[in-house]
Amino acid sequence: MNNVPARYVHGQHGFDRRIMEELAAVNVPCYTLDDLSNGPRTIPQGIPIFIDWLAHLETRIPGPETEHRSIIRSGLIRNLIDPAARGNQQAIDLLIAQVRHQPPLPTQHREWACAGLGVIAAKQNFAQIADLLANLPEGTPKSALVEYLGKVKTPEARDLAVSYLGTGPREAAIKALVQMKATGVRHLIEPLLDHPYASIRKQAKRALEKLPS
Repeated sequence: MNNVPARYVHGQHGFDRRIMEELAAVNVPCYTLDDLSNGPRTIPQGIPIFIDWLAHLETRIPGPETEHRSIIRSGLIRNLIDPAARGNQQAIDLLIAQVRHQPPLPTQHREWACAGLGVIAAKQNFAQIADLLANLPEGTPKSALVEYLGKVKTPEARDLAVSYLGTGPREAAIKALVQMKATGVRHLIEPLLDHPYASIRKQAKRALEKLPS
């Protein structure tokens, strides 16, 4: 990574030589984080670096949230949507912090953070995810968090998933109920067979084929 193309300027448009060099040292060659978030599905050796940078981003790139820092932040968040970070409490806490960041981060950043939580949050993180769902900043997409509930398989998770059958993330709620093999919910899903949206009708039909009687 010694001969960096001229279009990459340190401190601009998401290029930071420090990140490039740290990743190269663990055999993850790239110029920007976006190169990775559009690449391999999992980068285990990069996880500690992504976590460390996200934890210290605002001290390593101080000042207001510039376009440059925002691009790096989004790259760090997206690269934690990785099964290699599953159950990593520091990564989970950091993604929750991105969702709750003040002033609020762009909607896309929050959506990626929620997507990451959907992948890496474990059963024991249910209380954190439930609290996040109850206090999401306005406009934050919640489908990934609702679908996460399917991992938990407790009465509390079931009831929370059921509460979303009548709201926006219905498909995610249905998927969660199927994943947890929820009982006593078929009668709540049956009305969705007549939903105006074909995708929800299809999801409801599949669910009724799989859910216990």
